[in-house]
Formats: sequence, C-alpha cells, structure tokens
Amino acid sequence: MKNVTKLLFMAGSGFLLSGCIASERDMSTLKLQLQELNSTIVQMQANQAELASKMDELNRNLSVSNENLSQVDAQIFKLSAKLDDLTATVRPASGGAAEGAQPAALLPSDLFAESKSHLDKGAYEPAAMGFKLYVSKYPDSENVEQAYMYMGDAYIAAGQTKQGAIAYATLLQKFPKSKFIPAARVKYALSIVPLGKNDEAKRYLSSVVQEFPSSPEAQTAKAELAKIK
Repeated sequence: MKNVTKLLFMAGSGFLLSGCIASERDMSTLKLQLQELNSTIVQMQANQAELASKMDELNRNLSVSNENLSQVDAQIFKLSAKLDDLTATVRPASGGAAEGAQPAALLPSDLFAESKSHLDKGAYEPAAMGFKLYVSKYPDSENVEQAYMYMGDAYIAAGQTKQGAIAYATLLQKFPKSKFIPAARVKYALSIVPLGKNDEAKRYLSSVVQEFPSSPEAQTAKAELAKIK
C-alpha cells in the first residue's frame, strides 16, 4: 500500500513539474509576443508621426502653390491687357488722313479698368455699359470672358436680373471651355430663379456639382440647390 501511495505521489509530482515547465515556456512565449507587439506599436506611432509631418509639408507646399498661381493669374491678366492694347494700336485705320486727325481711341485695357472701377465703386449701370462696350468692340480680346462675367455681375447688382442672366448665358454659349464656366453656371442659375425658371436653375447647379465636384462653386451649388423648391 505504501508503495502504491509513493508511486502515485511521484506521478503527481512529475505531472505538476511538467505543468510548471509548460507554463514557464508559455509565459516566455507570451512575453516575446508582447515585446514584438510593443515594437510594432512603436513603429506604427513613428510612421504616423512621419506621415503627419509629410502632410504638414504638403499643406505648406499647396499654400505656396496657390499663392504662386494667384501671382501667375495676375501676370497673365496684365499681359493680356497689354496684348489687347497692342492689337488695338496696330489695327489699320480705314478712314484715311481725316480719321487720323481724330482723338486716339480708348485702349482696351483702359476701358476694362474704367468699367471695373465703376463696378468696385458701386456704379453698376456705368460698369455694365462699359463692359458691354468692351465685349462689342473687342470680342477677340484676352479678357472678354471676364468682361462678360463682370457685366453680368453689374447688371445683377443694378437690379437688371434678365440682362445679367443674358450676360452669363452668352459667356456659357460662346466660351464653353472657359475657366469661368463653374462660376458662370452658378450665377446664371441664381439669376433665373427670380424669373421662375427653377427647374433650369437646378439643372445648371447640379451640373456644377457633377462636373466640378472639387471646386468652391460646387459647394455653393449644393447650398443653393437645397434652397430651391
């Protein structure tokens, strides 16, 4: 009986010992896995910090690029005005010597600048008339598209909604690839709402959202669509 008890005790001790060894091995494995996990977390945090730094740098570069684009646009506008002036001055006169005695015609850039000055000062009717004269006298000028936009703005501000809508519509029809198309569509849509053309206005606003989804005009179009019943 004592021998049996002794054997049972030895067997139980061996089982417990093997269990302890197995537990220590599992603990070691678990510790190793935890260390690897911590290393992975540290690496991920480092990657996130690096990504955040790159995003900040990208945002700074985009800001610089936008500023440079604005400067380029301003330079292009000045060059376009000079080109209009040059075209007007070298255009051959058709009236002979008698016409040569007349005062020099107003240069395109002067007419454009004068009309824009009226618009900025709130003299909307003179501004509209000035831009109307500009697009009729210089239909091939570099700034004619912007002149149509300003003419529409002037008419709208003067309370002449229909004339403003016509100005925007003319721009859309004559210059379908103009950089002013998104803004012109929005302004045209808003100008025809008071005229009772809500369905047409919705179509134009929706086209801006669909074709120019990343533009500021798309955000304006979405907001205006929500207001139109």
